[in-house]
Amino acid sequence: MIDDTLVDHELFGGAVGCSFPQRFIDISQFRPVPDHQEVFSDASLDQSLVIEIVVDEQRVLTPQDMPRLPPDCFKALVVGQQAVAKGQQGSSALNKVQIILCCVRLPQHGSDLLITLNSPIFISEKSAAAQHAGAGFKGAHLLAPLLFKQIIASFRINNWGLFGGRPAPQ
Repeated sequence: MIDDTLVDHELFGGAVGCSFPQRFIDISQFRPVPDHQEVFSDASLDQSLVIEIVVDEQRVLTPQDMPRLPPDCFKALVVGQQAVAKGQQGSSALNKVQIILCCVRLPQHGSDLLITLNSPIFISEKSAAAQHAGAGFKGAHLLAPLLFKQIIASFRINNWGLFGGRPAPQ
């Protein structure tokens, strides 16, 4: 059974916050993570959550989907699948991964926020991920859309100064 009990997390030094399962470990404890990213992972499921700020340049989300953000922010949801290998592993180690991505455009701040949840659908027995999460078909991706909906509903910006000191939208 997967424990998806949500726990509140402060990100980017407290400037941003959202809730996600405690089972996700902060990757910055193990390797460098760029200042514009917050990266969390659950190795037992080979699932990752990435929250990042990218400079400007599908489904449109409603204010009810992300109630803690200003209603005039553009918010879109993208769901897809990729066949990817870990690190330098070749095509014989391809895993099938579900990607759920939310893009929040903040043009008044010259930034975009990307929130991404990656969940394996199938892990190759030749993949490095098989050592921790096991090979074969996985089920976490079936629950991932509901988990992602809860994560983005809890997402909030505590300090708009994170985006260069421009004032918060009214």
